Amino acid sequence: MSAMSMKALLATTFLLANAWTITASGNEQNNRHHLQCWHCSSDTYGAEDFCDVTFQEDNIPNDLIRERNINLLRTCNSTINSDHERPVCRKTVEENNGKIITKRFCYYTNKSDAVDLCNVTTPDKNVRRIFCQDCLTDRCNGAYPGVSFMEIILLLPILALVVQLAN
Repeated sequence: MSAMSMKALLATTFLLANAWTITASGNEQNNRHHLQCWHCSSDTYGAEDFCDVTFQEDNIPNDLIRERNINLLRTCNSTINSDHERPVCRKTVEENNGKIITKRFCYYTNKSDAVDLCNVTTPDKNVRRIFCQDCLTDRCNGAYPGVSFMEIILLLPILALVVQLAN
C-alpha cells in the first residue's frame, strides 16, 4: 500500500469518525428526535421468549402484540421538558425473590450524570441488581453489551491497514 493510499485511508477514517461524533451530539441536542427504547419485562406472560437477558426480536409474538395492542418500542418523551434531563434506554437484570428478571425501559437521568451511573444506584428492597446499563441510541437496550456496529465499521480500515503492514 503506497504512502498516499495510506494517508487517504487514515483521512477517510478520521472524517467518518468526526461526522459520526457530530451526528451523535446533534441527535442528543435535537429536540425533534426522541429516543426509542424497547419496553418489556421477562416476567410478563409471553415475554420470556424474547425479553430475557438476550433480546430476541425475531421471537416477538406479533399476533399476540397486535391482539393486546402492546407497544414494545416506546418513544421517550419527557413530561417536564427540563434542560437538565435526558432520556436513556435502560436494561436491568435483577434477582427478586430468587427469580431473575430482565427489564428494558425508558429512564430519565441528569445530563451531567455519567451514562454508567445505573451500576451504582441501589434497586428496591429485596432486589439484587446483577446488571444495569444505560445507553443513548435508538433500541440500544435490546443489544448485547459490547462493540457497536459503528465502532466495527470505523475499525475495519485500521484493521486492513494493520494486515497490509504485517505482510
